[in-house]
Amino acid sequence: MSAKSGRGLAAFALRTCTALLTSFAAPALAQRGPVFELQPGITIYDFVSVPEGTMTNSAFSLRFSTRFPTSLSWFTPVIGAVFLPYGTTQNTVRNTDAPTLFAGNIFSVVTEQKTSGWFTVEVPLLITHAPGAAASGSSRDYGRDLVVLPTVYFHLGPKALKEFGAVWSKLNVVVQLEQNLTPNPDAVGHRDYLNPVATIGMSLAIGTP
Repeated sequence: MSAKSGRGLAAFALRTCTALLTSFAAPALAQRGPVFELQPGITIYDFVSVPEGTMTNSAFSLRFSTRFPTSLSWFTPVIGAVFLPYGTTQNTVRNTDAPTLFAGNIFSVVTEQKTSGWFTVEVPLLITHAPGAAASGSSRDYGRDLVVLPTVYFHLGPKALKEFGAVWSKLNVVVQLEQNLTPNPDAVGHRDYLNPVATIGMSLAIGTP
């Protein structure tokens, strides 16, 4: 094979690979956002499995998130933070006003089209950076975990409150159930894989859903 034909073949291969990568990446990068969400609510801790030395307690929570929608239903990056501005009702390790930071991806399970716009279901998979989540014996205040967060949005605003104005039309009721997939072991080495955190509240979206 001559050098000229070799260069031609290499150029053709490069163009082909570029076209394939572009055709795959273009839909994923066709963003329609970002969408900012403010979610005030009531969070309940340790109501299924109560670790030794703790007790069921609750807190007023503020969740701020920014999602970056794409044309792929399984690919919606999200970042944000959760605050407990007044701490919790019980004096446990969760009683803190330090923020929990998170980043991950949202997987859409049930879309508005399948429910006539009444509700949607999604499952975010997140990496959290949370206070009090460091391993036992660690001197660090924060620790990282992998968290799954099944979420249901009831679209109360778009379906029932549109006549009250643009802000009310974007108001949704949100129900979340958070489960830590990488819990730290307790004093005897047991890891609690069934200790969900429940949140119910409101969600106000700002941006283009």
